[in-house]
Amino acid sequence: MKKLAFNGSVYLLFSISDMIAKKVEGGVFHLEKEELHIHIGDKSIRDMWGIGSRMEKHLWKMGIRTIKDLANTPLSKLRSKWGVNGEVIWRVANGLDNSLVTVDTHSTQKDIRNGMTLPRDYTKAWEIEVVILDICTEVCRRARKKGLMGSVISVSVAGADCDHPTGFDRQIKLPEPTNITIDVCHIPKRIFHQYWDGQPVRRVGVSLSQLSNAGTYQLSLFDDQETKRAIDKVMDDIKDRFGDISILRASSITAAGQAIDRASKIGSHYK
Repeated sequence: MKKLAFNGSVYLLFSISDMIAKKVEGGVFHLEKEELHIHIGDKSIRDMWGIGSRMEKHLWKMGIRTIKDLANTPLSKLRSKWGVNGEVIWRVANGLDNSLVTVDTHSTQKDIRNGMTLPRDYTKAWEIEVVILDICTEVCRRARKKGLMGSVISVSVAGADCDHPTGFDRQIKLPEPTNITIDVCHIPKRIFHQYWDGQPVRRVGVSLSQLSNAGTYQLSLFDDQETKRAIDKVMDDIKDRFGDISILRASSITAAGQAIDRASKIGSHYK
């Protein structure tokens, strides 16, 4: 999340980052509050963070075509239709966020998460398992980079229909904290099979929370965790040196895998 402080308020820059900043040499774009809609107001709502094809259709039916249209729509109208989500997209369109600007540190970070909006409805369990593994791989890699591990694993699954929400959001507390990819990914898969109702899936998310220092952990007499850690380290080193898709699990190159496609994008847009 990129933020810009201005006169005591904080402005979310998801759209600015996607549409302008990454195209500017050095990746830094200086924005004045008064110029917000000069730069993004006429952009299609589909270009804005948080707006997918289905939400775009709903907004078009309401006569909302551009980000400026969305920003100028009465908040009460959006809240009555989509509740909190309506307020979220309105605030993003207006570049508003009242939260304080903080720097994430090991002592303040609450969780490490990753989510994925899929390019189509996934209807087969094996496809969703592939996505879960790809996401867990990234979550655990981030945790290891920060020298952290987690004791709680959360999984969220959602469909694409905003008017008829499907899916679930569940979590499990582990006996011991970990950041080992293969150990972490077993849990979301188990949760998925327990709670999935068979409805099409369009978004999957996994998070690792109740974080602790990865330098201290419990050894096991019955599970060769050191070998697993060594494998993760080798994979991390290869990716750090040669790129995110320089080494992948075989499942990631199936039709369901998204790792290769995501590596070609910045945010949700192609480089």
